[in-house]
Amino acid sequence: MIDRAPPRPFEPPPPHGGLLAGRRGVVLGVSGTNSIGFHVARALHAHGATVAVTCRPRRLSAIAELAGERGAAAYPVEIADEASLAAAFAALGHGGAALDFMVHGLVDVPQGVLARSLLELSRADFEHMMSVTTWSLIAAARYAHPLLIRSTAPRIVALTSACSHRMTPHYHAAGIAKAALESTVLYLAMQLGRDGVLVNAVGSSLIATDGAIRAIGEHNAQATRAVQARRSATGRAIEHDDVAGTVSFLCSALARNLTGEIVTVDGGFSRSYL
Repeated sequence: MIDRAPPRPFEPPPPHGGLLAGRRGVVLGVSGTNSIGFHVARALHAHGATVAVTCRPRRLSAIAELAGERGAAAYPVEIADEASLAAAFAALGHGGAALDFMVHGLVDVPQGVLARSLLELSRADFEHMMSVTTWSLIAAARYAHPLLIRSTAPRIVALTSACSHRMTPHYHAAGIAKAALESTVLYLAMQLGRDGVLVNAVGSSLIATDGAIRAIGEHNAQATRAVQARRSATGRAIEHDDVAGTVSFLCSALARNLTGEIVTVDGGFSRSYL
């Protein structure tokens, strides 16, 4: 069994402010306490930011309870229903409020899709994964743009995966969607740069999230993380908070003139030849 730390609520900001003190943002796609989105939101809050989250409507009650413990708002968003996305950003921008950062972690893999061959993938399943993973970033950026340009240091950060450019068993269509997401980051960076909006992505080697375990199985996840720990320069596999720390920096005003980058957090694993 993979050892997992017990879930922790959103942490309060440090008493003397922090990296993100006074900043306000949203994390799209928090699915539970073992999701990267949850850990990112918790880290952003711990660094002093005011953080809202979105989740699928059926998860709203549980996510709202977690977020509400630290005063964060939670909004139901279903990408197939664009009106829900529009409503979330309308609420975030109510009264002319600015948005300093947006973190995109939306992804959805239909049950059983990755267990089949890529050649057996239906058009509907492929289009669904591309829509939730990639098109959603474009749509969210469109609704967030008027709020972001009210900020003096607006940032967009997308969560991606090393499987976007590495052949990975049982991940085919998800990897393709993540590769498209990374390309979208580049073109949004080019289009929004003159407005001062910096757009980057953070990817990592395998983290034992609920989604990853569903995709490749717990045994494969454990074996993969053991290989990564053995071959990484740091001698350990990547954890949620490693990624969350990098995202926090990219959401901060310290990340200046840095855009269109896909930052890999994997302890040097992808740089290791043997």
